[in-house]
Amino acid sequence: MKKESERLNVEDRLQIEAMVSDKNISAQQIANKLKVDKTTIYRELKRNSEHYSGYTIRCYNLPRSGVCNSCKRRSNCEKNRLIYRYRTAQLNSEARCSRSRSFSHLDDETFKIIDDIIYSGTNLGQSLHHIYISNPILKTICSERTIRRMCYRDELRTKPHQLRRYVRYKRQYKKDYKDIKLKNPKVLIGRTFADFNEEIGKSKQKHWVEYDSVIGKKTDKKAILTITLPQEDFQFGLLINKSNPDSVLRQLQKLFTKIGHKYVTKIFYINLADNGIEFSRFTEIEADENGEIVRKTFFTNPYKSTDKAHCERNHEFIRYVIPKGVSMDDLTQDFLDEMFSNINSYVRKSKNNLTPYELVEKKYGKEFLDLINIKKIDKRKVKLTAIA
Repeated sequence: MKKESERLNVEDRLQIEAMVSDKNISAQQIANKLKVDKTTIYRELKRNSEHYSGYTIRCYNLPRSGVCNSCKRRSNCEKNRLIYRYRTAQLNSEARCSRSRSFSHLDDETFKIIDDIIYSGTNLGQSLHHIYISNPILKTICSERTIRRMCYRDELRTKPHQLRRYVRYKRQYKKDYKDIKLKNPKVLIGRTFADFNEEIGKSKQKHWVEYDSVIGKKTDKKAILTITLPQEDFQFGLLINKSNPDSVLRQLQKLFTKIGHKYVTKIFYINLADNGIEFSRFTEIEADENGEIVRKTFFTNPYKSTDKAHCERNHEFIRYVIPKGVSMDDLTQDFLDEMFSNINSYVRKSKNNLTPYELVEKKYGKEFLDLINIKKIDKRKVKLTAIA
């Protein structure tokens, strides 16, 4: 069970949205998954669901969770509806947490004492710390940090920019949570990043594959689907139609057919992608041509590029060759194969000065590398310069 002090976070709320999209999942099952009490789930759904007013009374033919996410008729329903969305729930929760700290709970007389002392001190060029130490009365009222927050909230005559070393102090900025781009949140059930870590922990195969896409200009029609083997820092790519889940699925199916069952089961058993729209059909790679489940797919947490750190790190080499803002519409698969051949022949200090090519060749054999069209480049001739 979670500790009482632990709040639901954005990842927990994403899992809740996914599970309430399935009418057969109860609040108790959600609570068991998140390791919280059932009342926590009921309270979360009640406090943070969006209410949509209808022309008639509330619908009582609700799923077990009590919200309308799993109802196929909810978009055209004329009854009062409750819809749970993780983004709205997270923002509501953060607003409630910060509301009590959004102003100072001091009486007018005490507030005036602080304001006068800080104002006179900053006008003499003194730092806030100097003012606080030099005026012992302030220590009996509140902390130095509280006074700094009062300045940041414009409660004092002294403005934030008047404080010494203002730019050196870290400040929290309001987070923006974008809606997940997956068309069906229900696919996240059993496929979250927490499920991924659990699978890695119990699986005999401790390796996995990370997927992402790299884009050029916003107006481009093409993009690169990158496929990364984290343990070897090995990465190759396929040319796809930008933001097109059908194109991603088609290219992966062609890849699996090309390399054969031997390498698919050995290398591509556990697969990890983000929540981008291009991976809306990502779960369909789990089954082979006979409909048998032979692979597992998982998704990273929203806004956590560190969940695919190896993949993101290797994109740096792609940007050596294709800088941001350069169009990808004229690229060919042959060009990508040549580029990734050079990238994988680049010496990595973190791998004892070996190259990703050498590591993969030793682990899986040269045949696999030949099947994906990655060649070994002489280390003295590796070229990672930007295209014109």
